[in-house]
Amino acid sequence: MKFPMNLLETLRSNLPTRITRVTKVLAWATLVSNIGIILTGGAVRLTASGLGCPEWPRCTPDSWVSTQEMGLHGAIEFGNRLLTYVLVLICALMFFALLRLRGSHRPLFRMSVLILAGIPLQAVIGGITVWTNLNPWIVGLHFLLSAALVMISTMLLNRIRLELKSAREHDDLAAPAGASGVPLRQVGSDAVAAAMTPVILGATWVSVFLGTVVTGTGPHAGDPGSPRHLFDPDLVTRMHVVPVYVLCFAAIALLVRQSRTATSPAQRRCAWWLLAVILAQGVIGYTQHFTGLPVILVGLHMLGSALLVVSATAVFESYRARYVTRGLGGSAPLAKSPQGQTASSS
Repeated sequence: MKFPMNLLETLRSNLPTRITRVTKVLAWATLVSNIGIILTGGAVRLTASGLGCPEWPRCTPDSWVSTQEMGLHGAIEFGNRLLTYVLVLICALMFFALLRLRGSHRPLFRMSVLILAGIPLQAVIGGITVWTNLNPWIVGLHFLLSAALVMISTMLLNRIRLELKSAREHDDLAAPAGASGVPLRQVGSDAVAAAMTPVILGATWVSVFLGTVVTGTGPHAGDPGSPRHLFDPDLVTRMHVVPVYVLCFAAIALLVRQSRTATSPAQRRCAWWLLAVILAQGVIGYTQHFTGLPVILVGLHMLGSALLVVSATAVFESYRARYVTRGLGGSAPLAKSPQGQTASSS
């Protein structure tokens, strides 16, 4: 047992002790891959390949992989399962990049743990989805967990980018490990504009949830024999639009308020990106509704949902986040936030 312990210690000693550009690349990869798995999962459903592998965790009772007899649907579903391992690898690398920083950068490390732990949970929910013949409620839960992982990945990326940016802006002999105590929330934020951000984030999540209900009522079940919600399609679509209108009004109110008060360039960029995503989603949503839900537009709408979560999270954090930088190195001291809290705030 001595050799394995020495090997583990060697591996641990070679893990990063600083946040670097590689850390940011891994954070980007974590976010992109979690968005990507939403798209590939959507492709499985939109090609009616949801039961291409009719068993889980095996593909069939006798095989772990798809067979030639299962055809294209089996290959698509099994391919999506294989992509999960790529996601695991990326998120595991993110976890290990922050492992030795867990003392000084505890919020970042916790986020990496949540993301990594969410993947096997997703796999289990995926298995339940197969066992329940693609029950639309379970399929919706599958999507919502992916959206939650996208939100956490966005928060992680925002914090790592801030650490690197603050280090560049304060690169001097007094702060060799990078600046600490720089808040993610923009200083001097307008109170009225800040009040809009919880509305934006809340309306985003309500619209995403109701979007899964609309999808579960629609024709793209993932398999011809899978159950559907028995709701009236027009009714659930109108319900889905209500939080979207709230989101639109809140985003416009935020932009109007920003035009009349002093705000940072970062806050303005986040708000404009949010409005752009909302408008694109609206155009795609109405077009797909009136053209019979073509699969390409449905897939783009799913991508838009993920980008909406990213944009709403970025807006919320620019006004509400409590995180302050710790510096790039693991030995950097904890700083005090402007409110007097320690840097352990998330």
